[in-house]
Amino acid sequence: MKLANRLKIIASMIEKGSTVVDIGSDHAYLPIYLVKEGISQRVIATEILSGPFERARENIKKSCYQDFIQLRYGSGLKPIKPGEVDVAVIAGMGANTMINIIEESRETVDSLKKLILQPMCNQARLRKHLFQRAYTIIDEDVAMDANKYYEIIVAQKASIVAFDEIDILVGPVLRCKKTPVVEEYIHYRIKKLQKILETLEASNSRAGEIALLERKRELQALKEVIK
Repeated sequence: MKLANRLKIIASMIEKGSTVVDIGSDHAYLPIYLVKEGISQRVIATEILSGPFERARENIKKSCYQDFIQLRYGSGLKPIKPGEVDVAVIAGMGANTMINIIEESRETVDSLKKLILQPMCNQARLRKHLFQRAYTIIDEDVAMDANKYYEIIVAQKASIVAFDEIDILVGPVLRCKKTPVVEEYIHYRIKKLQKILETLEASNSRAGEIALLERKRELQALKEVIK
């Protein structure tokens, strides 16, 4: 079993001894890795799709870690009781799906020590939602897998959260992180946005004008980070 780089980075963000739930575990690679590496002695893997559920069950059985990994069928965090786990991992989904999972299980999410998220798209919308729900982002990173970039966000419940537009569009931790991968990612986003702006500037529609302004704000935020 070869663990994807993005999942290795997620695993590195989990404190040793934590009880973890992996939402939408698919092949159960992350739970198996957490137990194998001694990071966690109790992991819950959840799945709502029958195919991935069966794959996860088979892989857990093959790993011989059935005593440490419990597989549950259900949507999002619904199979988890408040206070049952320390850390929840939600990876490989769109931001809108993640927001729905958070909203339908607020009591469980609020009981977590950490919420580790790896959205596939709409990262800014997810950050804004977390801030508005009084979650602070305590860590962030960027993983490169198969020539694709993946943002990873670690959040926890707070009383008061202060944030600005750069925190939403780039991230409160990523804006200060100067690792080679993060810097490459910021430059990649800038180049991508510049191409999008070229297309939007040729649009005469009202929707195009709104999108143009939004993209310009995003581009400005990214340029502020690399100054």
